[in-house]
Amino acid sequence: MTHAKMDTLALLRDKIRRIEGFEQTAAGRLSTGIPAIDACLHGGLTRGGLHEFFGAGSDRSLAARPTRFIASILARTDGPVIWASEEHLDLSAAGIRRSGLNLGRLICVTAIKGGLTALCEDVVRERGVCALVADYRTPLSLTESRRLHLAAEKSGVTGFLIFRSAALAAAPPTSASVTRWRVAGTPSPLSDDTASYSPVASSERWAVDLLRHRSGSLGTWLINPADHVQTHSLPVAPALADRALAQAPRSIQASDRAGALRA
Repeated sequence: MTHAKMDTLALLRDKIRRIEGFEQTAAGRLSTGIPAIDACLHGGLTRGGLHEFFGAGSDRSLAARPTRFIASILARTDGPVIWASEEHLDLSAAGIRRSGLNLGRLICVTAIKGGLTALCEDVVRERGVCALVADYRTPLSLTESRRLHLAAEKSGVTGFLIFRSAALAAAPPTSASVTRWRVAGTPSPLSDDTASYSPVASSERWAVDLLRHRSGSLGTWLINPADHVQTHSLPVAPALADRALAQAPRSIQASDRAGALRA
């Protein structure tokens, strides 16, 4: 093991220890927050396994919806989440917040070129980690996928693999993953706007497809993703809040005119 790799692992372990309030959860299931999906999964996603995610349409390369779906699942867990990528990690803090995931739990890591899979194997072997999320632009071989799954199964760390590639989304490779998902946007139903008497689009809606499930059936669900953005009321001056008229402006004094001229 090189010194650089040892330094990276030491740094990760130190950051994991610094995250407060973590309690290792017993092996079991990770709820998706959607009762119908959890029922199909016998209670939720298998903890300590690999789960693959793909976007659809124009989102196949960005995978914004799969990313937010994963973040919403992890928002129901505790402990550090390692988010790894071989390229620049372009996570949106606002999008992560909307999913309900605490940004303080994230540890973002950029791997060296060609070293993402080796880094992922090291991360999933760390028992203090809740989950690993890895952004992939290239496919994993079946051997690499099996090794990663076995390491996750042994430690109980759940692995989420996001494949951000139009080609991979069109033809996913054979893998050892427990589940494989596609998350796509779908048209929202129209509702009547009573104020303008015109149809308006309702809240955002996704089509979530379970494409692979090693221990159960497949399915498709239409869901409205949860939005955890908090609104904050702004204080308004009493005169404005009561819609009262402002006092008449005071008369302009000679000193005011002089000050204005000096300015």
